Amino acid sequence: MTRTSLSAIVAIAATAVVYAGQQGHALVGAPESRWQSANKNFQVLVPVSGTWNADYEKYDTKVVQVLTIDGTAASKAPDAAAASALFGDQSAGFVAALAAPGAFPLAVERDVKTFPSGTLEVSFKLVSGATDQTAGIVFGLQPDGSYTYARYNTKDGNVAVWKFENGERRVLQQGDVHQQLPLNQWHTLQVTIAGAEVSASVKGSALAAQHTLPAPVQGRVGVWTKTDSVTSFKEFVARGHHLVHR
Repeated sequence: MTRTSLSAIVAIAATAVVYAGQQGHALVGAPESRWQSANKNFQVLVPVSGTWNADYEKYDTKVVQVLTIDGTAASKAPDAAAASALFGDQSAGFVAALAAPGAFPLAVERDVKTFPSGTLEVSFKLVSGATDQTAGIVFGLQPDGSYTYARYNTKDGNVAVWKFENGERRVLQQGDVHQQLPLNQWHTLQVTIAGAEVSASVKGSALAAQHTLPAPVQGRVGVWTKTDSVTSFKEFVARGHHLVHR
């Protein structure tokens, strides 16, 4: 494996690989069309809240976007430009929700406008955290900042489904299996959505949780962590029925 350094900050609407909202990176000499051609199964994640570092890993001909949330950094305002690109004239309310006390870092898939059914998948690496280490997949993300997410954390050692709205989160379903995943290794979190039915698991393990929501899922998708986490994400995939918004 070789690692390619990136150095350009670019906007979502431009022909760039990623919009990071702060210092980010772009693969030198590889416009977005070439990156997407080599990685047609992977979606681009856009950091909108929290401090993220963007990088890429190159495996032979495959270039993989890697985003790492830095929970040790000082808090910062949500990225208004990124939010505007995602939610248009509804972005002001979204930014306000992400800036409220109790909100969490998010990176949102750039091109999937709504995801009602199918499978979401991301590789994650737990690095550190003040109280625990955690990684999650967000779905049903709305312009008001509410969303549902499935997460693994080391404190409980399980997969669970949570809801975040009005600045507060509540657990919907805890997985019964408990297992401590090793830090600094890549694992894969998977969420399958079928209407209101949600199932989440860590691939290659017995970690899982299932829950029936009060209504079918609609909304954007992405990744989630706690504010004090240092977690890396790569190879985000959305397979299913969704609307593409470019």
